[in-house]
Amino acid sequence: MSIGFFTLYLYTKNVQKEQIQLPLVVGFVVVFALDLIRFRWPQVNKLYCSTVGFLMREREVDEYYNGVNWYLLGLAVVFLFFKKDIAVMAVLLLSLSDTAASTVGRAWGQYTPKITSHKSLAGSLAACVVGILSCYLFYGYFVPNYPECNDIPNQFEWVSEKSGLNIHSLALLSGLVASVSEGIDLFNWDDNFTIPVLSAVFLRLVIKLTNTD
Repeated sequence: MSIGFFTLYLYTKNVQKEQIQLPLVVGFVVVFALDLIRFRWPQVNKLYCSTVGFLMREREVDEYYNGVNWYLLGLAVVFLFFKKDIAVMAVLLLSLSDTAASTVGRAWGQYTPKITSHKSLAGSLAACVVGILSCYLFYGYFVPNYPECNDIPNQFEWVSEKSGLNIHSLALLSGLVASVSEGIDLFNWDDNFTIPVLSAVFLRLVIKLTNTD
């Protein structure tokens, strides 16, 4: 969850997405290289896991690549290929909506129907609600209250004056996007990658299709 609030903090400091693209790519390359090394040499893997194993899932110790790889790759993709507001929203939906879905799903998912084998209606509804709130938080509070952070032309995908969507419609669609992105199992890829990327793709598509300019 903290990455979402950290992203908002960077936004208030007028950090541009171009400034964090290289760190994300370098971070991915470094973590991926470490995984290749540790899987080749068991002693390195033992040392690696003794150091950062508490941050890893059990299956990542010996068989699967570290989930941080997918996390960094997903963030790198959205910050490289999407506009600033879409990238920020993708991070918020990954950080906040996915956390809400997991938390609520574990607590109350057993009392609601299953959407997929691993996703419950309770979790999907939680993702939707938090996705709506995330949209209001970013577009309704941070964007208007920090105008100096969005004064570069063509930096935002959603501009209210040029869109057929008002903020309320966009919020509802953001909730739907959060729920759908969280619920899709794409080729069994890690959701740390699929959620931000799918969220960015769906949000951009929705905004483009409703653009009146």
